[in-house]
Amino acid sequence: MAGQPTAFRNNDSDCYLFDSICHGHETDANFLFHLPENRKKTLWILTDEALVDARWKKKNHDWFVVLAASPAKLEASKQWKKDRNAGVRYMTNWGWDEIVAAFWYQSLPPTHKDTS
Repeated sequence: MAGQPTAFRNNDSDCYLFDSICHGHETDANFLFHLPENRKKTLWILTDEALVDARWKKKNHDWFVVLAASPAKLEASKQWKKDRNAGVRYMTNWGWDEIVAAFWYQSLPPTHKDTS
């Protein structure tokens, strides 16, 4: 996702915007709703909280929402999913070996692309 315009949403009053203009700018959902259309078009919204504000349901937002949440939080966002005709994908919980591998991988120094 490097370079991809992204908003991380803890909740509607606690969001962080990362794009070519804002580099980790602390903001809120109201600010995101009023972004110019050209900025919304490529924006990804990452969240693990239910989307209950009616403004999330508007079909004129072109952003891509990734809602990674527990089944209870997904249930709270059921109407949003229906109104936006959102695709839903499920995955199993990580096993201990995957958690250990991710922890180990996270501690590695960044790699550099070979440009040759």
